[in-house]
Amino acid sequence: MEKDKHIYGILQEELERCRGMVISLQKELSNLPKGSVHRREKKYGKKKYIYHYLKYRQSGKSVSKYIAKKELEGVIQKLQDRKCFEKEMNCYTARMKYLEKISKV
Repeated sequence: MEKDKHIYGILQEELERCRGMVISLQKELSNLPKGSVHRREKKYGKKKYIYHYLKYRQSGKSVSKYIAKKELEGVIQKLQDRKCFEKEMNCYTARMKYLEKISKV
């Protein structure tokens, strides 16, 4: 079966575009926090204190980092952005695999 140069060229352009998107998404992900937000309650005397912390893994160890109340909404938004970027990157990665497969035929 003979390859059509025009279609092959279009596939290669799309593959390069996907690679560029994956690289830019990886840069964005490197600037965003990873993990999840957890809530803790501590009792001190008759009072109950509630605070939030970010929990993630680093070098195989679980790390907990305190989040101030004023930073909580920002951290939650960044975690949601990270989730969206990861989902988008998975789509581009799957598309790249598909394009590589059909461009070899």
